Amino acid sequence: MEKVDLVKQFESELKKNVAEMKKIRPFNRLQQLLDEYGYFEGARILINREETSGLRELFLAGKQDISIESLALSEKFKSLFTEDELKKCSEKLPNLTKK
Repeated sequence: MEKVDLVKQFESELKKNVAEMKKIRPFNRLQQLLDEYGYFEGARILINREETSGLRELFLAGKQDISIESLALSEKFKSLFTEDELKKCSEKLPNLTKK
C-alpha cells in the first residue's frame, strides 16, 4: 500500500477516535491542533511533545486504546512513524500506570 493511502487511512481512523474522545470531554485544543496541521502532522506533533493531560484522561477512562499513541503503534500504521516517535509512544503509554 502506498504511503499516501496509509496516511489517509490513519487520518480516517484518528477522526473516528477523536469523536470517541469527545464523549469523555471536548478536547478543544486537540481539535484545534488537528484542524491547523492536519490529522497526520498534528498527531506527529503531539507524539513529539511531553505527555498531555488528555492522554491521562483517556487512560483513566479505560480508553487508552483510542489514543494517538496507540494508533501510531498499531501494526497497520507504525510504518508511518520514525523509530524515535514509536519509542515515545511506547514510553508514554506505560508511564501512565506509574503516576
